[in-house]
Amino acid sequence: MKRGLGSRRAARFGVVGAVLACACALGYGASPVHAGRGAVIVPPSVVHTSWRSPEMMTKDAQPRHDVLRDRAFEALEAYENAVASKDPRVADRYQRALASVVSIVAARTFVSRSEMLAAWQSTSSRHQKAILVGLTTLGAGYLFGSDNPKKGLDCSGLVAYAWAKAGVSLPMKSDRQIDQSREVPRAEARAGVIVGYPGHTMIYLGVGDIVLHSARPNLGVRVGPINWRESPNVRFADPAPES
Repeated sequence: MKRGLGSRRAARFGVVGAVLACACALGYGASPVHAGRGAVIVPPSVVHTSWRSPEMMTKDAQPRHDVLRDRAFEALEAYENAVASKDPRVADRYQRALASVVSIVAARTFVSRSEMLAAWQSTSSRHQKAILVGLTTLGAGYLFGSDNPKKGLDCSGLVAYAWAKAGVSLPMKSDRQIDQSREVPRAEARAGVIVGYPGHTMIYLGVGDIVLHSARPNLGVRVGPINWRESPNVRFADPAPES
């Protein structure tokens, strides 16, 4: 009996020890498969290897369902219908869809809904389209050098993709995007213009420091404030100043 109990305890401690050894190896950057002799193989689902952040992923590494992205698609469709129609009822449906998107963005970023709605409504229709197109990519992962949301987007890729759909071609380099556009003072920056600092460009959402951008490899496309450390260095530039 004692020998059997001891064997079971040894086996139990052996399993615990193996798990702890693997955890320590992972903590110090070792491969989960090659952490040493007798390494414990950790299932891929346990080890985060994607460039999307965990909170933006499902278990099968797909972007989570986001109601804001859905509303952006609906508003973009309403926009296209309004452009193609002279019926004021169609235009009204677009304005309601736009307001629905603003409500979610404002709540998510803790800014005034009325201020953001006024900023979006007062900017040009081309700028509105760039914003909505950009929001349809929410949750897309980060992929350097890409302007294809199905594969992933880097910062300049997101800006180039959104503005291309709005009819403006921009280079795939953040500094060149600013240089090609008309620089404007911060106080005059409209919703939809490019905002950037060295090495990074974003789409301005018209209120405070709120932007849409492909943040970095572990985050992908999201809405949020400009990095406060970089806020003093930002430049605003309008890709379609005549719109």
